[in-house]
Amino acid sequence: MSDRRATLLREPGDDRSVEPGRPMREQAQTTLVSVLASDVTMRSIEWFEKPLWQGSAFQLLAGAKGAGKGTYLAGLASRVTAADENVVFVSTEDSTEIDLVPRLVAASANLRRCRIVQQHVRLPDDVAALRELAVDFQPVRLLVVDPVANHIGDRNSNSDAEVRNAIAPLNHLADELSCLLVGVRHVRKDRSGGALASILGSTAWVDTPRAVVMIVADNDDPLVRHIQVVAGNRSLNGTAQAFRIDAVPVANLTEPITLAVDLGESQKTIDELLAAGNDDNDRVDSDVLQAVILDALATGPKSREYLDAVCSDDLGATRDVVYKRGIGPLCKAKRVRAHKSGLTGGWSYYLTDEEAW
Repeated sequence: MSDRRATLLREPGDDRSVEPGRPMREQAQTTLVSVLASDVTMRSIEWFEKPLWQGSAFQLLAGAKGAGKGTYLAGLASRVTAADENVVFVSTEDSTEIDLVPRLVAASANLRRCRIVQQHVRLPDDVAALRELAVDFQPVRLLVVDPVANHIGDRNSNSDAEVRNAIAPLNHLADELSCLLVGVRHVRKDRSGGALASILGSTAWVDTPRAVVMIVADNDDPLVRHIQVVAGNRSLNGTAQAFRIDAVPVANLTEPITLAVDLGESQKTIDELLAAGNDDNDRVDSDVLQAVILDALATGPKSREYLDAVCSDDLGATRDVVYKRGIGPLCKAKRVRAHKSGLTGGWSYYLTDEEAW
């Protein structure tokens, strides 16, 4: 090769010889590190809670709004603290004072073993900071990022490459810390395509974690939930488990707080429930729904947003179901009346005089 040709194939400031016909980027890459398979010490899966949760793993927990994800995780955290181990929460959607800590108290968690990150965490930029916090708070057995999509910054949640680059380091972090790292993810309203197809965004949300766990509502009992591994690359999915959403009093709070009560192995599967089209709570009992609304209004007028939130937390009912089977029929029966605050204000609801008496 002539000196002139070699010079043309070099990048500015690069005095290395360049082989014609091969891309500069390929030739300039860092030397790859490899290991002989014979030198690798094998490890078995370390179960956190079989068949749902693995130790030293990043897993996705998916479910519709109101499915009980936060309530379930509070119970999981309680079991961790009961074993004298610690929990770290990165939570940006639920209120720390109104939702997260009251749920932990309802589940009898040891609050001194639960740490809640106050800053906004950005992935993957802040993985090192999460590692440092967890190391200082050892032994951390559970780390929750809820919802994980809120923490990928301005990256496109529909882009496989951008999502993978943001969350893939969580696999290594979980392995380093020997903890279960749970990323919470919402699902789309239309779940007719099945469990994995219902998860919002790119397929990297499903492909990157070690396993995907999903929670759906029961098709007969509005207070029962089913939870199951719907995708995993290390083990079989296993049977679904069931739990019930109870409302329990918490000291110094005027409203009851949700609590997940374990019901053991489920006789149903997530796929069966989704195929039946019941995960959006189309079968929420109208009488139960109306009773929850009347109970909420017994203490005074409430906004539509408040009633939606109460019915979602207590029954997992969607906004559409709350009106069609709750507010609408109660207004038609003249047990509840509506009031709109001006032309641009929202609706509020209150009991009629007869109902109040």
